[in-house]
Amino acid sequence: MPKNKDDYFRSTFVVGKKPDGKPERIIVRGKTKRQLDEKLSEVKRLYARGLESGDITVFEWAERWLKVYKANATPTQKIHYTVKMNNDILPVIGSMRIRDVRTSHLQELLNTYAGKKAGTVVKIRMALKQLFFDAETEGIIERNPAARLELPDLTESLRRPLTDIERAVVFEVAKTHKIGVYILTMLFCGLRRGECATLIVGDIDIEHKRIVVNKSMSFRKNIGVEKSTKTKAGIRVVPIPDMLLPFLVKQCSDKSGDTILFSKSNGERATNETCRWWWNSFLRQCHIKVGAKLYRNKILIETSPFDDNITPHYLRHTYATDLYAAGVDEKAQKSFLGHASNEITDIYRKMNEAAFIRALGKMNEYYSSLKFAL
Repeated sequence: MPKNKDDYFRSTFVVGKKPDGKPERIIVRGKTKRQLDEKLSEVKRLYARGLESGDITVFEWAERWLKVYKANATPTQKIHYTVKMNNDILPVIGSMRIRDVRTSHLQELLNTYAGKKAGTVVKIRMALKQLFFDAETEGIIERNPAARLELPDLTESLRRPLTDIERAVVFEVAKTHKIGVYILTMLFCGLRRGECATLIVGDIDIEHKRIVVNKSMSFRKNIGVEKSTKTKAGIRVVPIPDMLLPFLVKQCSDKSGDTILFSKSNGERATNETCRWWWNSFLRQCHIKVGAKLYRNKILIETSPFDDNITPHYLRHTYATDLYAAGVDEKAQKSFLGHASNEITDIYRKMNEAAFIRALGKMNEYYSSLKFAL
């Protein structure tokens, strides 16, 4: 039996038929043939016994959990949970009976990721906590072994706010680059890439200096699918600082309200590949702006003082830092960033006009104190 491309052995077990008449299968994977045979035997044993709760393996519960508890998750979230299960969790503890799993097993699993990127390991721990919490809720286990898991020493995320020099470079390049206003909108309004890609001219209120953010874009298989914002709090109104206003005025000029603000050359919505191409083109110009050398028209990264690891999300980090530095109050910061709040009362409170204008004034004052020229 040959291994799959993911370096695992794979087998299936037919457990019935789907409504359309096609066979319904349980997929079993193993690092070795022996591990595969053990897992397959366990699945067949549990199926023959009717999947008694106490004898369910982590693998079997995870499959049911993804189908039931994550049925209403977004397509992207489903992919993330499935990948974490199949790549990080099930290969280690999938064949164990769920009632036999102890905190030490899960902590040992997490400890193998010491030194890795924090974002990845945090998501693995989150998946473990939810998986076993829901098992406890259903009465499959009496105690949640993932309740008190601790993270190992990790590498901090590379994402950070721009330095003053990097900000100046971005601003200078954006003034003349063909997608410069797209970049500046993320920098001065903190919008996510998908939120920027779905903006239409009607979302921009030049007179009152604000942007209405009420949708986003999901990029899957290079197809942009419009969706709701990441969270309910993502539906928000964001102020337009004076530094950005003239650029948006020009971008919206002589366009109807339903025109896509940042579109492809044919007027259609940007795809994932388009957004990547935009950013790579912009990043290239930033390198050239600071004097990077070229060889056969390619940037020699080692000759550039501009960080090649910078991504569009750095712009959002910069915006969040700017809000704090400008003295914008915490309530306004959460509102402008579209972050969900733990305070129940925040659901019923909305930012009034005076608070909005006050926050915009602080941002304009802060930006006017910065040096954007190289």
